Amino acid sequence: MESNTPETSAQSEADKLVQDDLNKLIGTALGVAGEQLETHGAFLPVGLVMSNEGDLSLVAVSPNAVEGEGEEELDADVMVADLFEALSQQREQNRAAAVVCDIHLPDDATDAIHVMAEHSTGVSVSAVRPYRQSPSGWEFGNPFLEAGEIAIWQ
Repeated sequence: MESNTPETSAQSEADKLVQDDLNKLIGTALGVAGEQLETHGAFLPVGLVMSNEGDLSLVAVSPNAVEGEGEEELDADVMVADLFEALSQQREQNRAAAVVCDIHLPDDATDAIHVMAEHSTGVSVSAVRPYRQSPSGWEFGNPFLEAGEIAIWQ
């Protein structure tokens, strides 16, 4: 039987804060990406930060164009790397951060919104939400969570 000592109570409060921060980041990131898809049919990688005071802000980087076949294409992988670099440089001012990007799920033959969320306490969660365009509009699957990798607060 677990006793409710001040230490366990403080620890559970801290765990709840971390979980709430990550849930807020992931929910906001999925919402922003979903809105961009519905409005523009695509979205660019973007970062979200939660300041030490609990305020949410978007972080964007300039798109990097690579020469394609007669046209310039955006290099999303470079943008994601630039976002992680920018978020790492700002980590002292923030308690949590996330990067959201578009990925392809070959096993499911669909695309997905991918959110990599990380907390300064060392907790990292990745959320994946499949989507597809149908004749009636955009259809979003249920997001699923998995353990993430620490990249910003390493």
